[in-house]
Amino acid sequence: MAYAADQLAVDSAFIRKAEQTGEQAIVDARFALKMSQNSDVKDAARMLRNDGITASRRLFALADAKGWPSPTLVTADTTRDYSDYHFISWQIRLQQAAIALYQAEADNGVDTELQAFARESLPVLQRGLLALRSLRSS
Repeated sequence: MAYAADQLAVDSAFIRKAEQTGEQAIVDARFALKMSQNSDVKDAARMLRNDGITASRRLFALADAKGWPSPTLVTADTTRDYSDYHFISWQIRLQQAAIALYQAEADNGVDTELQAFARESLPVLQRGLLALRSLRSS
């Protein structure tokens, strides 16, 4: 029984953190789509938004199928000033944190389906990071 409780705690923590970073990326990407005048930034924001929505749906479905608590979505501040530079810089940090989180779950997670989800999601996160870094250097 202790194993099941430990498993739920480890997996629930990953789900919560993954959904928080994913929701933050989605909200920020939507804000960038609304505010940016740069078509390359909008393309990256659109990709991040779509990738985030896809991952969130998969994560919620997996949690629901296993009977785990659903993550609580964050409410992001969209009243702040906007600049492409700050969006790109923040998203790079967010993608790096998400990659570290997903890599840790893939390597050390308890639930095999959640580990597989993390492993399958890593290339998508890495693609987003590369796109953002490319924007920063241009």
